[in-house]
Amino acid sequence: MYKMSQYLRSLSSLNKEEMVNFLSSFDTVLTDGDGVLWYWQTSMKDSINVINRFKELGKKVFLVSNNCVNTVDQYVMKCEAAGLNLTRDEIIIPSIVAASHLKDQNFSKKAYVLATPAFKEMLKADGIVCSDDVGVRYFFFILSYFQLPDYEVQIGNVQEEIMKMDRDVGAVVIDFDNNINYIKMTKALFHLKRPNCLFVAGAKDLVVPIHKDLNLIGPGHFVSNLEQLSGRKAVITGKPSTLIKDFISKRHPINPERTLMIGDLLSSDIKLGTNCGFQTLLVLSGASTLEEAKNDSTNLPHYYINSLGDLLPLLPSV
Repeated sequence: MYKMSQYLRSLSSLNKEEMVNFLSSFDTVLTDGDGVLWYWQTSMKDSINVINRFKELGKKVFLVSNNCVNTVDQYVMKCEAAGLNLTRDEIIIPSIVAASHLKDQNFSKKAYVLATPAFKEMLKADGIVCSDDVGVRYFFFILSYFQLPDYEVQIGNVQEEIMKMDRDVGAVVIDFDNNINYIKMTKALFHLKRPNCLFVAGAKDLVVPIHKDLNLIGPGHFVSNLEQLSGRKAVITGKPSTLIKDFISKRHPINPERTLMIGDLLSSDIKLGTNCGFQTLLVLSGASTLEEAKNDSTNLPHYYINSLGDLLPLLPSV
């Protein structure tokens, strides 16, 4: 157990002995990507070098991101381009955790998926059959072709689209979907009205950080809407779900007390660490602020630093 005096310590203020003790207190590092290592396609100064130094010091590193815009292979290429060498097994995203969860449930039906193409690709790669929403794609093709206002087509086609629902669907899977719309959400709700239909969500983040002062609407708003309307709770496969720890444990043994979680979001990164009993490091280069951390007693990080790159000169050379 940690004492309150061990929370919200600035890594930049540690003396040499304290830094040695900090580095020797963990063997495994889980790090977020967006807001910690990079903003979109731009790497943050020295942050990649810190992770590489951790690896040189013998730490096992996993990239744990809620962002499923990319497949695992695309993440590998992104990391390589940034100078961070991670294998496929060291990249953890909600899509592969979701696929693993469905397989653990002996799932053999189709999944109705509201997510990115990359998310669907990862499900399919693990043998999950996705219900192709041909009706919705055709609907928007017609809308675009005739250049009609949304309301002229949507009102007359909702019932028709619902009638064309795939009856072989046995799970609704939802994550970030920049093409989400009324018909998709309605179909998902209708599927969830069947009690034997599984309900799985990737991330439940309310915001998706694009830059320090620019956030997109996160999938959490839509997940919450479906939960409220269906009266059901989704199984979360992204941060802060402990399913992530269970999934990683299949690949690498994890001692929670000797694991460090690095992230910029209190509600997902730091909460994951809290849920799993990890040490936590809040990086202030992303969405959450130090003031917010001080006021969030349930997700109080053990350490904080302005930018992960600021840690580089404090680390021993190899």
